[in-house]
Amino acid sequence: MDNGVALVADIGRQSVRFGLTGGGDVEPREIKRFSNADHQTFTSALIAYLASVGLRDARLPSVLAVAGAVRGDLINLTGSRWYISLAGVEAVLRQKPVAMNECAANALALTRLPPTTFTALPGAAPKPIAPGGNYAVIGVGTGLGVAALISADGRHVPVQSEAGHIGFAPQNGDEERFATFCKARGGVVEVETLLSANGLLLAYEALSGGKRLPAPEDVTRNVGRDPIAAAVVRMFVEHLGAFVGDLVLTFDAWDGVFLTGAIARALETQLKQPGFRRRMEARTAFRRQLAETPVALVNRADLELIGAAAAIRNA
Repeated sequence: MDNGVALVADIGRQSVRFGLTGGGDVEPREIKRFSNADHQTFTSALIAYLASVGLRDARLPSVLAVAGAVRGDLINLTGSRWYISLAGVEAVLRQKPVAMNECAANALALTRLPPTTFTALPGAAPKPIAPGGNYAVIGVGTGLGVAALISADGRHVPVQSEAGHIGFAPQNGDEERFATFCKARGGVVEVETLLSANGLLLAYEALSGGKRLPAPEDVTRNVGRDPIAAAVVRMFVEHLGAFVGDLVLTFDAWDGVFLTGAIARALETQLKQPGFRRRMEARTAFRRQLAETPVALVNRADLELIGAAAAIRNA
């Protein structure tokens, strides 16, 4: 390692952010973003970043937070033409990289954030991340990311997941209409089909009888004056509540759930309405325990790099 410096990366569907950590810094520095469209490969973007910070020939440890399932040497990015070759990255950095799912990095970042980062939603007050606790993290943005932070051997271990791709289970009339609409178009209906940026647009098209909007913001910003937008957001938030309850039961995450991502932050007002918790707690068993499980919004947009830096420090 050169002077204790390490490289961290947040590799998404449309862009990649690089940063440096180590040398006494708590958070990543020298953060720069590169568009996937401007580089044929991830390695090309990596070399461009290293050249820009004067580390082209440095030997660097690294942690890569990747928007995709991390399995084997070749990692396919969900919804992108890029793939990541860990052997190719090692050839550039001259040290084997560590790769983790971006939501696992988000989960690990929670251990480094101050309490002011979190906005409590109705229900039990959020608990500090503490030894012995289990937590779930859900990222709602371009896609739907899921991870957990599980206590093991006196420390917290991030657990990677692709739970956003489990099957969509409609529970009311609007959700049935949405599922029927998506199936008629030949799609496989997953939870992410609704709980994502594109899901907001699909839901609006389904509930409006075919009207299309150009951007998710056209749904979230018009709740007060567009009845269809209001119905879409209500369905979105309530199904998110049901999904949160599922994940608490799946991961034994009674100590807290944290919602991240631009869409989750944009829907703060709606998440504070009763429908979210009602669907979260609507179970035959464990209703009381779910009612005692806190949920909070995370008011940061750089969790992937913070989590990657935390992984380096924990190594």
